[in-house]
Amino acid sequence: MVNSWLERMPFFDQPENWENFSHAGAYTGEQQPKTHPFWAEYSTRYKASLADKELPNLDAFNNILFENANSGQLSAKANRAALFIMLYRGYPVLQLPFQLLNSLLGIDEQLSTWRYRHMNMVHRTIGTRTGTGGSTGKDYLAAALNKHYIFKELAQLTSFLIERRTLPQLSSGMETRLGFTNNF
Repeated sequence: MVNSWLERMPFFDQPENWENFSHAGAYTGEQQPKTHPFWAEYSTRYKASLADKELPNLDAFNNILFENANSGQLSAKANRAALFIMLYRGYPVLQLPFQLLNSLLGIDEQLSTWRYRHMNMVHRTIGTRTGTGGSTGKDYLAAALNKHYIFKELAQLTSFLIERRTLPQLSSGMETRLGFTNNF
């Protein structure tokens, strides 16, 4: 459901949003996502923001946002929409979508906290003895703690953020469509 909602975000499928975007080449709406003017520009800026030891992040960036190599719940298109929402969350039309994404991450955090506390309670109660259903008790719960996240893909996207001051400048037409105008 979250994937379908994010895939319906219209930002990249509408050529008029990118007519005056400050990137070489015109967007006709037929280009592949990686050659879309915004993502081509963002990829360049993201790569420039990485320290030498962070360069492997570039492979993850390409895999998750363009090649859909991850086997998670979100498609590459949905991941791109979510990252765009995170990047430009200051625009009025993106504020509620950002709050929803942030709330989903909060749910995962709360579930993780519950799992951690449950693991500690089990350890205090039965130690390392066999748990319910024949599980290994605390060891099973410790392994499950880091394994079971519902929205881990959304959390991974934060690795692909760059400094706000280096974000690609959106065209004035796009800013108007996102609800940010200086007509006061």
